[in-house]
Amino acid sequence: MVGVEPPAGRGGGERRPIRGAAARPNRRKRRERDGVTQRSAESPQPGGIALKARGAYHSSVTFNAPSHNRLWTRDFVLDLLTAHFLFASYTAMFTVIPSYVEELGGDETAIGIVVGSFGVFGLVLRQFAGRWLYSFGAKKVAIVGPAVFAAATALHIAAEDVWRAIPQSSVAALGLSPEDAWPLLAPARALQGVGLALGPVATSTIVANLAPARRRAEAMGIMGNSISAASLYSPWLAFWILQRFGGDFAFPFAYAAAMSAAGIAAALGMSERRVAIPAPQPSERAAGRDQSQPAEREKAPPLVSRSAFFPTAVFLTYTITTAPINTFLPLIAEERDFGNPGLFFTLFSVSSMLALWLGGLVSDRVGRAAMIVPGLLIVTAGMFILAAGRAVPLFAASGVLCGVGFGMIHPSLQSLTVDRAPTRERGAAVATLQQAWDIGGSGGAFAFGPVGAAMGAAATFAIAGAGTVVGAVGFIAGNSLGRRGGRESDGG
Repeated sequence: MVGVEPPAGRGGGERRPIRGAAARPNRRKRRERDGVTQRSAESPQPGGIALKARGAYHSSVTFNAPSHNRLWTRDFVLDLLTAHFLFASYTAMFTVIPSYVEELGGDETAIGIVVGSFGVFGLVLRQFAGRWLYSFGAKKVAIVGPAVFAAATALHIAAEDVWRAIPQSSVAALGLSPEDAWPLLAPARALQGVGLALGPVATSTIVANLAPARRRAEAMGIMGNSISAASLYSPWLAFWILQRFGGDFAFPFAYAAAMSAAGIAAALGMSERRVAIPAPQPSERAAGRDQSQPAEREKAPPLVSRSAFFPTAVFLTYTITTAPINTFLPLIAEERDFGNPGLFFTLFSVSSMLALWLGGLVSDRVGRAAMIVPGLLIVTAGMFILAAGRAVPLFAASGVLCGVGFGMIHPSLQSLTVDRAPTRERGAAVATLQQAWDIGGSGGAFAFGPVGAAMGAAATFAIAGAGTVVGAVGFIAGNSLGRRGGRESDGG
């Protein structure tokens, strides 16, 4: 119905149709149908604040409309593919790196060091990734991550021994003798860590940017599925390629680099504007800046998000379990005659895919705690079985249990992190959470290397499994304290 302006004064005046009032709802519906509600950079924001562009975060970046419930868009699918191919490259290394180190003369300690060096640079750079999302845009970071990983994977082909994953000629060119080259410890492996520090922060933040808030955990579960699908085939395929070409490691490394290149191609197709971090709500802008300064001088988000500390501490108890799996699983499989160690990762992937999907749906409807605590305890069972089991069916069961537990934990902790974070800190919060992979996965590999050498590989699985019990108890205690203190529930 066309709006009517009331008559001016007593004489009635001329009645004119107010076309803008009728047109605005239609324009709003069209914008919501496309998945976003936009605010123009030239238009004043509520409260008279007009924001100017700052890096990749500005007022023309989208808000999710409250009525919008659309998840599957072109950019969402391309983001899933970017993450999938990057992790296909990463998981291909699981069944190759330990054997590669042994081929070059390394022992259990050397395997732990080489696997752990993966996270050295990532530990430092991952937090900068959260700020670079704000400054340069999520799409650019999503491209750079797979590109660095591809280049580093290709460098593995040139390795000459465990301690120098670059050609001997390069060592000489730096003026170092082989005895003095220890600072160059597995540089290609460490460079891979840089790529995997950047890429997942970008792809996970993009999911949070694109997904409706009411479907956030579901979207995170779907992203987890795109990653788990890589584990379904890539570790097994890399090991098969290694065997097919007579133990020549150049071929599985070339395959892994090609997967990263496919991730770059997918990232290039995303819309830079639609995947960017949304402008914060007016209340967040008012709380996040000095009121004496103009809005365009709003500070960049912090490198480390305090809001993510609690979920990160809980997640750390899970990521520690990945250290012995990535370090010693191929050796355990060979020692106990389990066959291709890729079986574990395939079963992990299959079980986690179903759990990720269901876990995200349940988390959105029931709460985060309903998935996190049981998930941690299921991983505990899988790790204890892996430590003690000596039959192939038990080996398979451990893969299933670890996959189910991961599928329950991951989307809920990611969503909890985004739920707790201010909009402008979203990238920093995701980066803080993902630091748990560097500390637990890579740092754990350094720690478990000597433990495995002294106590045996099986002991490392039992120790890591005990850690997830601590995580479950810690989450319950922390969530209870949060409720008692009057804060918004961490558990959802």
